[in-house]
Amino acid sequence: MSLLVLGIIAIILFILEEFVFSASRYFWVGGIAPILWTVFLAYEVIVNAATLTMPDYVLAMIAVIVPYVCWGNGFYRREAKRRAR
Repeated sequence: MSLLVLGIIAIILFILEEFVFSASRYFWVGGIAPILWTVFLAYEVIVNAATLTMPDYVLAMIAVIVPYVCWGNGFYRREAKRRAR
C-alpha cells in the first residue's frame, strides 16, 4: 500500500478518533479503532519489512502513537463538557 494512501487513511482515522469515536461515555469504545489500526500497521510492516527504510519505520511509529493520543484527548474533552453541565 502506498505511503500516500496510508497517510490519508491515518488522517481520516485521527479526525474520527478525536471527534467521533472518543465521544462515547464508555472509555473503551474509542480504543477499538487505534487497536485495529495498530494491528493493521504491524501487518504492513511485517509484510514489507524488506523494502522499508528508517523514515518509514519512524512514520509507522508516529502513526501508531497518534491515535492513542487522539483517543485520550477526545475522551477528556468529552468529560470536561460533561462536568461543565
